[in-house]
Amino acid sequence: MQKRLTLWAALLLIAALVLSGCAPRTGAGSSAAMAMDDELVIDLPAIVIDFASDGTASIGGVPASEMGAMAGMDLSTLAIAPEWVSYFSMTDIQHLQVNNTAGGLVILVNGQPVPSLEWDENSLITTAGALESLGIAIPVLEKVLPLVQQLGIGAIMRFPVQAGAAVIPFSVMGDGSAAEQAKAAQAEFLAAVGAPPKINLPIVYQADGSYSVGDLSDAEWTALTGVPWAALRLDPNAIASLTGSGITSMAIDTDQHGIHVSINGNELPSIGWGNGEVQHVLNLAGQMGIWDAYMPGVNIDDMMATVESLLPVVQTTDASISIYLPGSGMGN
Repeated sequence: MQKRLTLWAALLLIAALVLSGCAPRTGAGSSAAMAMDDELVIDLPAIVIDFASDGTASIGGVPASEMGAMAGMDLSTLAIAPEWVSYFSMTDIQHLQVNNTAGGLVILVNGQPVPSLEWDENSLITTAGALESLGIAIPVLEKVLPLVQQLGIGAIMRFPVQAGAAVIPFSVMGDGSAAEQAKAAQAEFLAAVGAPPKINLPIVYQADGSYSVGDLSDAEWTALTGVPWAALRLDPNAIASLTGSGITSMAIDTDQHGIHVSINGNELPSIGWGNGEVQHVLNLAGQMGIWDAYMPGVNIDDMMATVESLLPVVQTTDASISIYLPGSGMGN
């Protein structure tokens, strides 16, 4: 009994120390707001993990190794290689945040999101059903996935800031943010063209792996264009496996909000890009020297200008690629 009391006392002390090292979490409160009074819900501030130049971690000013020792756990594994800490500091990556909210798993770098997962209750349930159909057995997954929305938790990994560098807040919004720049670029493009571009590409496959688009077979498209479209045929065994699992259609759609994937008309969690996520990734890649390292000799300024001019076109286009398999009722 005394050992149990000691363990609980240690865990409570650790919880207090962890909460003392917390910070406001982007999206905090969303999980608590959607939960009923009698439902499980955990909605906490973000835990801040500080990394020293040697890669060791601390939470609330207490070294992680000491905190783990109090609970009989090895938290020294939180440490990262000093070279990574040096690289992040040198390139002004001050913090990374991983944040589970009611609406998705959000990843922020220097307070702004990069492309992340977005979901709702239906898409989580669909994910469980799709995995089960594909023979991927995960015990009680169909019960666990819906609970994801009720877990509002997050962690912020903070790195040393170079001398003279301005400190970046954990959440960056408003003027100057990648989100505002993206919205302005999209609004300018839509004002110029009048309406979002629309692309719809339905592909109907047969059991032998051949397909047709717009009532023309792949062979007819090849003869018409000279392009070997037959290369996009599917393995008949793969088609049989999918239809045997009850999957008769799949679709990938894009719009201003992001990239959406659906199976049999049921949407899975999507990848969001409606808040400047892509622009922020491009900016970070330049900031971290990735373009220079992997594209030597390329005029980065010209390349970025071209990419930035194309992004509003891509992100405002309502595009859909739908794949119909035998049993879907299309082309049969």
